[in-house]
Amino acid sequence: MKFLMAVSAIDIAEKPLATRFWWSLFRALSDMGHELTVVPFLGKSIESQWWQPLENPSRRLSSLIYSQGKNLSRSSRVRAFYAAHYEKAISVPRLIISRNWRTSIERFLKERGRVDVIVFFSVPMNLLSDIPSQLNEKWDIPSVYYEGDMPEILPSFGGIHFSYYVDANLSQFRGFLSNSSGVRETLTAMGAENVETLHWAVDPRDYTPTEDRKDTDVFFSGGSSRFRHEWMRRMIAEPARQLPMKRFAVSGRPEQKFENVRKLGFLEFADWKRQICKSSICLNISRTPHAATGGTSTTRVFELASLGACVVSNPHKGMDDWFQPRKEIIVLGEDDHPEEVYDWLLGSPGLMHELGSRARDRVLAQHTYEHRATELMNYLHEVL
Repeated sequence: MKFLMAVSAIDIAEKPLATRFWWSLFRALSDMGHELTVVPFLGKSIESQWWQPLENPSRRLSSLIYSQGKNLSRSSRVRAFYAAHYEKAISVPRLIISRNWRTSIERFLKERGRVDVIVFFSVPMNLLSDIPSQLNEKWDIPSVYYEGDMPEILPSFGGIHFSYYVDANLSQFRGFLSNSSGVRETLTAMGAENVETLHWAVDPRDYTPTEDRKDTDVFFSGGSSRFRHEWMRRMIAEPARQLPMKRFAVSGRPEQKFENVRKLGFLEFADWKRQICKSSICLNISRTPHAATGGTSTTRVFELASLGACVVSNPHKGMDDWFQPRKEIIVLGEDDHPEEVYDWLLGSPGLMHELGSRARDRVLAQHTYEHRATELMNYLHEVL
């Protein structure tokens, strides 16, 4: 199959954390024999042995909107203004970006030939106007959308920075995929058709365990504390005070101040993986919208499992769809005391090793991007 992939970003240096996972999925599709061309919304195009690049049609404006939107979204007043006046706020950027994208894609189709489908990966759809509909009418090329930030990106949660679902036309896509089975009814009510789930996964070649001496008892890594405050208190702050002889560490940019917790800041990818392998217990603290919306996958638990970590997670509806609790992962109950769970595990190194080993085996058996590429192709064969 011949694809045009429109992605949030394809340059690893850009901020969207999903970029590395787009690489893994596209590599898997290419290895299956499919032909891919990739165009980013943010940053520069990247040439690869697995796809052909198409230049970003609106690189400067897209980057400006992303960076300024990220900064402005910290103000509740600005977010409220956007919600009330989004049509005026996005009218000019939408006009310019949609025009540039439509011109670029049509030039590509004329020069390189027709594709079988265009797949949009977490690209701000309300800035693309009706491009999918127009391309389908003129070129008879269907479009499919994939959203990896459900449900947090929805307007009801305020979006990540700003929600690009405001004033977006979901009905113009032949199909709609997301990382959450729990939002199917919501998306259908918003006009999406053929709504299905394509969960996150991992490329185990990029996430291979290493034999390192353990220098941390309990480790957590997260970009922010958003929608995590309560479980970060219960799983990090309180246990660190109650287990003063244990070595706790966090990376990322948490908002809370912790006692008896080593702060590592943001770690480079290689250092971050090494820290996981040097930690006896690694925490998965899902954000509340993800944890409470059934069947919502997140990237972190697959990354930790692929690295052979002993994972302890906060309650997360649907976690048993991917990993078997108490055999491959420890999922806390609402009434559990995390410090007691940590103390029990740290006293059983053999059990921690077995949990990590089984979790990685599960990833290799069911949760690689070869598996997801096959699932995506099965879905496309049904809806196209």
